[in-house]
Amino acid sequence: MKIKGAMTILNKRAEFYGKTVEWLIDAIDNGFDEGVKVLQAYEVYKMDQGYVWSGINFETWVKKD
Repeated sequence: MKIKGAMTILNKRAEFYGKTVEWLIDAIDNGFDEGVKVLQAYEVYKMDQGYVWSGINFETWVKKD
């Protein structure tokens, strides 16, 4: 999936909730449960924003140095 497809999925899901994409990203960051497609789109979005998955010391997504 590329960023354009990811943004389409995220926009549609945020519209479903009546919220913004930023709200949806923040909610997922804080443990909000979503379906597989939305989570895949979220991962593509995070990588496009310059984040990488860490998983060390209870971190999740961290900015690349």
